[in-house]
Amino acid sequence: MRNSLFMGKILASVSHEMQNVMAIIKESGSLADDILDLNGPPRMRHGDKLDTALHNIQTQVRRGSELMHMLNGFAHAATDHPKSGDLPRFAKQIFALADRSVRMAQCTWQLELGADSLQADGNALMLMQTLYLGMEAVLAVCGPGEHIHVTLRAEGQNTPSAYAARVRIAVPANTQTPDASRLSPIMEELRGACEAGAGFLDLLYAPPHGQGGLCP
Repeated sequence: MRNSLFMGKILASVSHEMQNVMAIIKESGSLADDILDLNGPPRMRHGDKLDTALHNIQTQVRRGSELMHMLNGFAHAATDHPKSGDLPRFAKQIFALADRSVRMAQCTWQLELGADSLQADGNALMLMQTLYLGMEAVLAVCGPGEHIHVTLRAEGQNTPSAYAARVRIAVPANTQTPDASRLSPIMEELRGACEAGAGFLDLLYAPPHGQGGLCP
């Protein structure tokens, strides 16, 4: 845990500084864009391409800023949420950070949240680790072009349940069963469980201590 806190502190500091770097690049690009709007493209070879180049810079700066924001939230997780965490918030962060792995597998993904806020038992880093490992397990059985659908729902609304939330990572067009062996020990430590079947992996999370739910 001490190593995680140290790593989180360094990542938080660096990602905060990188956000400042992105802000400066964005402001400089906007200034150059305003000058071009006022004066028109400069009279030089290929000067007309500057507008496109500046647009590309602004697009990538926005993307970089979003990633830095997610990384900063990830870095603060260990210290800010040592005992329980908000699953929808962490799901948005960790799946955004896992986006490159999905793209490298030539797949796509979407996240559907059934609640704006839903607390689960466990250190935030462990919760995010399970979500990331869940995505990796499903990616391992995916082929190029497949679409991964992630849903997060509250448990126990209609029938009594030992769990507070269920995250399903599913590939409707796939019938292979993801390997949950790496996840099971961590989910048990979190008082949760994982279930795998044809084309899906379910992660079941316990409520924070003292907040409802039946004992597993």
